[in-house]
Amino acid sequence: MLVQIIIDSVLIIWLSILTYLILYGNNLYIRKIKNKKDIKSKRYIVFYIISEDQKISQKNIEEAIRSAVKELLGSMWLEISNPRVIIYLNESNEGIISTNRAGYKAVIASLPLVKAVDGKKVLIVPKRTTGSLKKAKRLIGIR
Repeated sequence: MLVQIIIDSVLIIWLSILTYLILYGNNLYIRKIKNKKDIKSKRYIVFYIISEDQKISQKNIEEAIRSAVKELLGSMWLEISNPRVIIYLNESNEGIISTNRAGYKAVIASLPLVKAVDGKKVLIVPKRTTGSLKKAKRLIGIR
């Protein structure tokens, strides 16, 4: 009985010391973000669509992409990445998805899950990712 009390006391003291060192010591294990601008910076994904029909609305494409992100990674990553189709050209079937730096890889990974938009079979192919909207517009032919 006395041995168990001593072992429990030693463990409590040891865990208290470790907790103090982790939380208040100089070597914090919590990674600090040095530049908050990096989190808020935008990424633009240039994509094109291979489809049966040429007439697909921008709103329906955005809904399909958002549901694919939610299906693949859940609603948490949907809120983090917040993908939005900002430009879609029906003539060339090209467009631009706006997302942030934290979630652009999640959006790219979920694009193959979009199989149909408005009941029409589609394939969304990411072409290029860029950090500026001006360059993304130049890639799809808008000056």
